[in-house]
Amino acid sequence: MTKKQSNLGYKITIILLSAVIAWLVYDKITTGKENNALIAEIEETSFQKDSLNSELSELYLTYNELYTNNESLNDSLGNQQQKIKELMEEISKVKSNDYARINQLKTEVETLKKIMKSYVRQIDSLYQENKILIAENTEIKHNYTQVVDINEQLTEQKDSLQETVNVAKELTAYNTSFVALNQRGKTTDRIKKAEKFQICFMMSENKVATTGRKNIYIRVTKPGSGEVLRNDNSGFFNFQGESIAYSSVRTLEYDGSAQDICLFYDINTEDLPEGDYTVFIFVDGRQIGDKTITLK
Repeated sequence: MTKKQSNLGYKITIILLSAVIAWLVYDKITTGKENNALIAEIEETSFQKDSLNSELSELYLTYNELYTNNESLNDSLGNQQQKIKELMEEISKVKSNDYARINQLKTEVETLKKIMKSYVRQIDSLYQENKILIAENTEIKHNYTQVVDINEQLTEQKDSLQETVNVAKELTAYNTSFVALNQRGKTTDRIKKAEKFQICFMMSENKVATTGRKNIYIRVTKPGSGEVLRNDNSGFFNFQGESIAYSSVRTLEYDGSAQDICLFYDINTEDLPEGDYTVFIFVDGRQIGDKTITLK
């Protein structure tokens, strides 16, 4: 081999080695770029997983603040929280290079966020309606209280008016005389000589009082004890819900005009004491007069 041929072979070898080295350098650079791109994509995917988990955690906690007194709505909120929990578990298990599933999960998270916003609007609407109902209820209660107050005032006025009417209808006895009569029908102040008591009075005129038949009762009481004198013609009548004794009774037709009325009580043969005797006059369930005399 000549020297010239030897130099040519050497040059060819150098060229071939240079080409191999250049190819190796290019391949390494290309492979490094691909690896860097892959690493960057995996890092981005991992970041997206963490971001999705963070968003789902916030959604889960937000749902805790949305619960109301509406049981049906609370059930729906609970179902959404359960979906969020299941999605968080799936995200934690999905591989970082499963780009397609991660993109699907991003879509599902966005859907859950929209659903939550719809619940927020719904609950806010319920809250506003509740405020209106509370205001209306407060107004109704206020109006009811006013009506009750007015009704109580009217009742009081009615009672007062009825009391006035009742007072206006009441009869009275005036010019009352109470004496003891002896055997000859003459007045006496000696109890030993008294045969009967005579009670006379004027029944007042009253055009608004109830007319018709009325029973007038008298009760004559003994000195000291206040015991009511009674004989065979005595009995009992109702007064303020109780049955009490009367000494004598007279029935008359009352026409609203003033009338002179006398009642008598026959004294029994019993030994009556000296002292003050009092007569009480009753009509229409009321005491309308009284009179006291002293007998020796």
